[in-house]
Amino acid sequence: MTDSTDSTHVTDSGHTGGVREFVSHSAGAVVLVCGLFFLLSFMYLGGTADPQAHARHIPVAVVDSDAGASLDTPVGVRDLDVGSQITAGLLQNNDWERIRLHVVDPETAEEGLRTGTYFGAVRIPADLSERVVGLVEAAATEAGDAAEPPAPARITLEYSPRVSIVSSQVLNTMANAMQESLRDRMGSRILQDSQLLAEAEGRTIGAAATLALQDPVGIDVVAWNPLPEGVSNASLPMFYALIVVLAGFTGAMIISAVLDARLGFIPLEVGPLALHVHVAPFGRLQTLARKWVVTLVTAPLVSGLTLLVAHVIGVTGYDPWHLFWFSNLVIVAVGVCAHTIIAAIGNAGLLVNLVVFVVLGIPTSGGATPTQMLPQVFVVIGNLQPMHQAYLGIRSVMFFDSSWDAGLGHAVWVLGGWAVAGLLAGVVITLLYERMGMRRQAVAERVPAGRRSTGVVGPRGGVGVADAPPTGDRESGEVVERDPSHRE
Repeated sequence: MTDSTDSTHVTDSGHTGGVREFVSHSAGAVVLVCGLFFLLSFMYLGGTADPQAHARHIPVAVVDSDAGASLDTPVGVRDLDVGSQITAGLLQNNDWERIRLHVVDPETAEEGLRTGTYFGAVRIPADLSERVVGLVEAAATEAGDAAEPPAPARITLEYSPRVSIVSSQVLNTMANAMQESLRDRMGSRILQDSQLLAEAEGRTIGAAATLALQDPVGIDVVAWNPLPEGVSNASLPMFYALIVVLAGFTGAMIISAVLDARLGFIPLEVGPLALHVHVAPFGRLQTLARKWVVTLVTAPLVSGLTLLVAHVIGVTGYDPWHLFWFSNLVIVAVGVCAHTIIAAIGNAGLLVNLVVFVVLGIPTSGGATPTQMLPQVFVVIGNLQPMHQAYLGIRSVMFFDSSWDAGLGHAVWVLGGWAVAGLLAGVVITLLYERMGMRRQAVAERVPAGRRSTGVVGPRGGVGVADAPPTGDRESGEVVERDPSHRE
């Protein structure tokens, strides 16, 4: 405690109002704003400018069910297995750094689409070779010409609109490459077989048939399990995740500011009025615990209101209870950690929370651009980001029947880890501060310029605040927590 006899009289507040002082005061704010928006620009532009350049390991299933067929030619019977040829061509010509093809059976492909493991699937039907043979015979033989026109030979590429908004783009790009390859590699061979067969029967192949034989296999690109009724934007889970993450992060900011004002740690400003109340006799841990409790009360209310809005606008296809409890988990996990960060580093925690939960969260979530098309550093950040976990969990609930394997299980474990870590860190940090005697207290009234006041000259000539004496004769305007006189 500093005695008044050791203090030095100061005649003003130390503020000059000059340009040099203004620059000194403003420099920190300029650096922080520029640094924040440099990071914001890097995250948002770097992750979205050219997703194709970062595409890697996009999983696509290949299902070859072709049973094969036989074609009678002038030189003997020729066995055709068009499905195997297409599969071999896909594997040989694939860019493995960008797309990972998985040759699987129909059941595995369906399960992978149902859990969001695959972006899509290439399905080769069982009668593909048979239809190609029918096309050749219809063009080259008299019997085939007299019969009913054969059904065209086609394969199907399915994309999953539920796994990503770019899945259709990926499968359409693959379809175009496949169509060109089939035309160049298979079309010429099929046309030669048809011409040999036609010559053996003394026939010629017309121009229309020639064009059909040069493009013997068509490709259909279709959606697997289209989005549910009331949803036409596959990014909906990302925006829903953004709502609940903001409810935790922004909610914590609001709760912290209101409670600190009502407990007397900061002024309560209402319009032009700044109301000062006595500091409550609560330690740091007790104050933090009160904020956690308010977040626990707020979480189900916000979750319920968000569900109500989704219902009113007609979003369907999900289990409301699953979405409700998972939204609660996200809000609580983010809110607990946000309160702890503010308790640990004070007002700077507001900026840290903004960076952690929003600036780093949205571009790494995988909602706007899938993780397979993000820079690797974004993937590393996103794996532990609450926003990414919120997106995975909500996407699973909305689009994949709340499948634990579609990301919901991983999201629950990671968010639970954030909540536990926030609780433990909050308890440890606040108890440590209290043990060190670093109690929260109201700041003494500012000293108007030109007015004499008694204070302690700080290391740079500024006015410090002396420790409060144990009796009621405190410095004017200073109220210390646990001081019984504040209760009067």
